Amino acid sequence: MQFTKNTREFDNNGNEVIVEINYRATLGDGVAEIYLINDDATETAICTQPWRPNGDGSRSAWASVQEVVEWFKDRA
Repeated sequence: MQFTKNTREFDNNGNEVIVEINYRATLGDGVAEIYLINDDATETAICTQPWRPNGDGSRSAWASVQEVVEWFKDRA
C-alpha cells in the first residue's frame, strides 16, 4: 500500500518547509515492512516491524496493512 507522510525540514536558508515523502507498506506473515520510494521510483527498505507495539509496552499482531501505515505515520 503506497502512502505519503509530511515531514518538517529546513531549507538552505534555515526556513522550515513541509516535505511530502512517498512510502510503501507491506504486511506478510505478520511482519510489517516500510519502504521509502526514491525520486527515481526505486525503493529502499527502511523499517521491518514483526509486531504491533502497543502504547502500554506490550505487543500484538498486526490486524492490517492500514494499521501499519497509521502506526508509521504516528511515529516522530
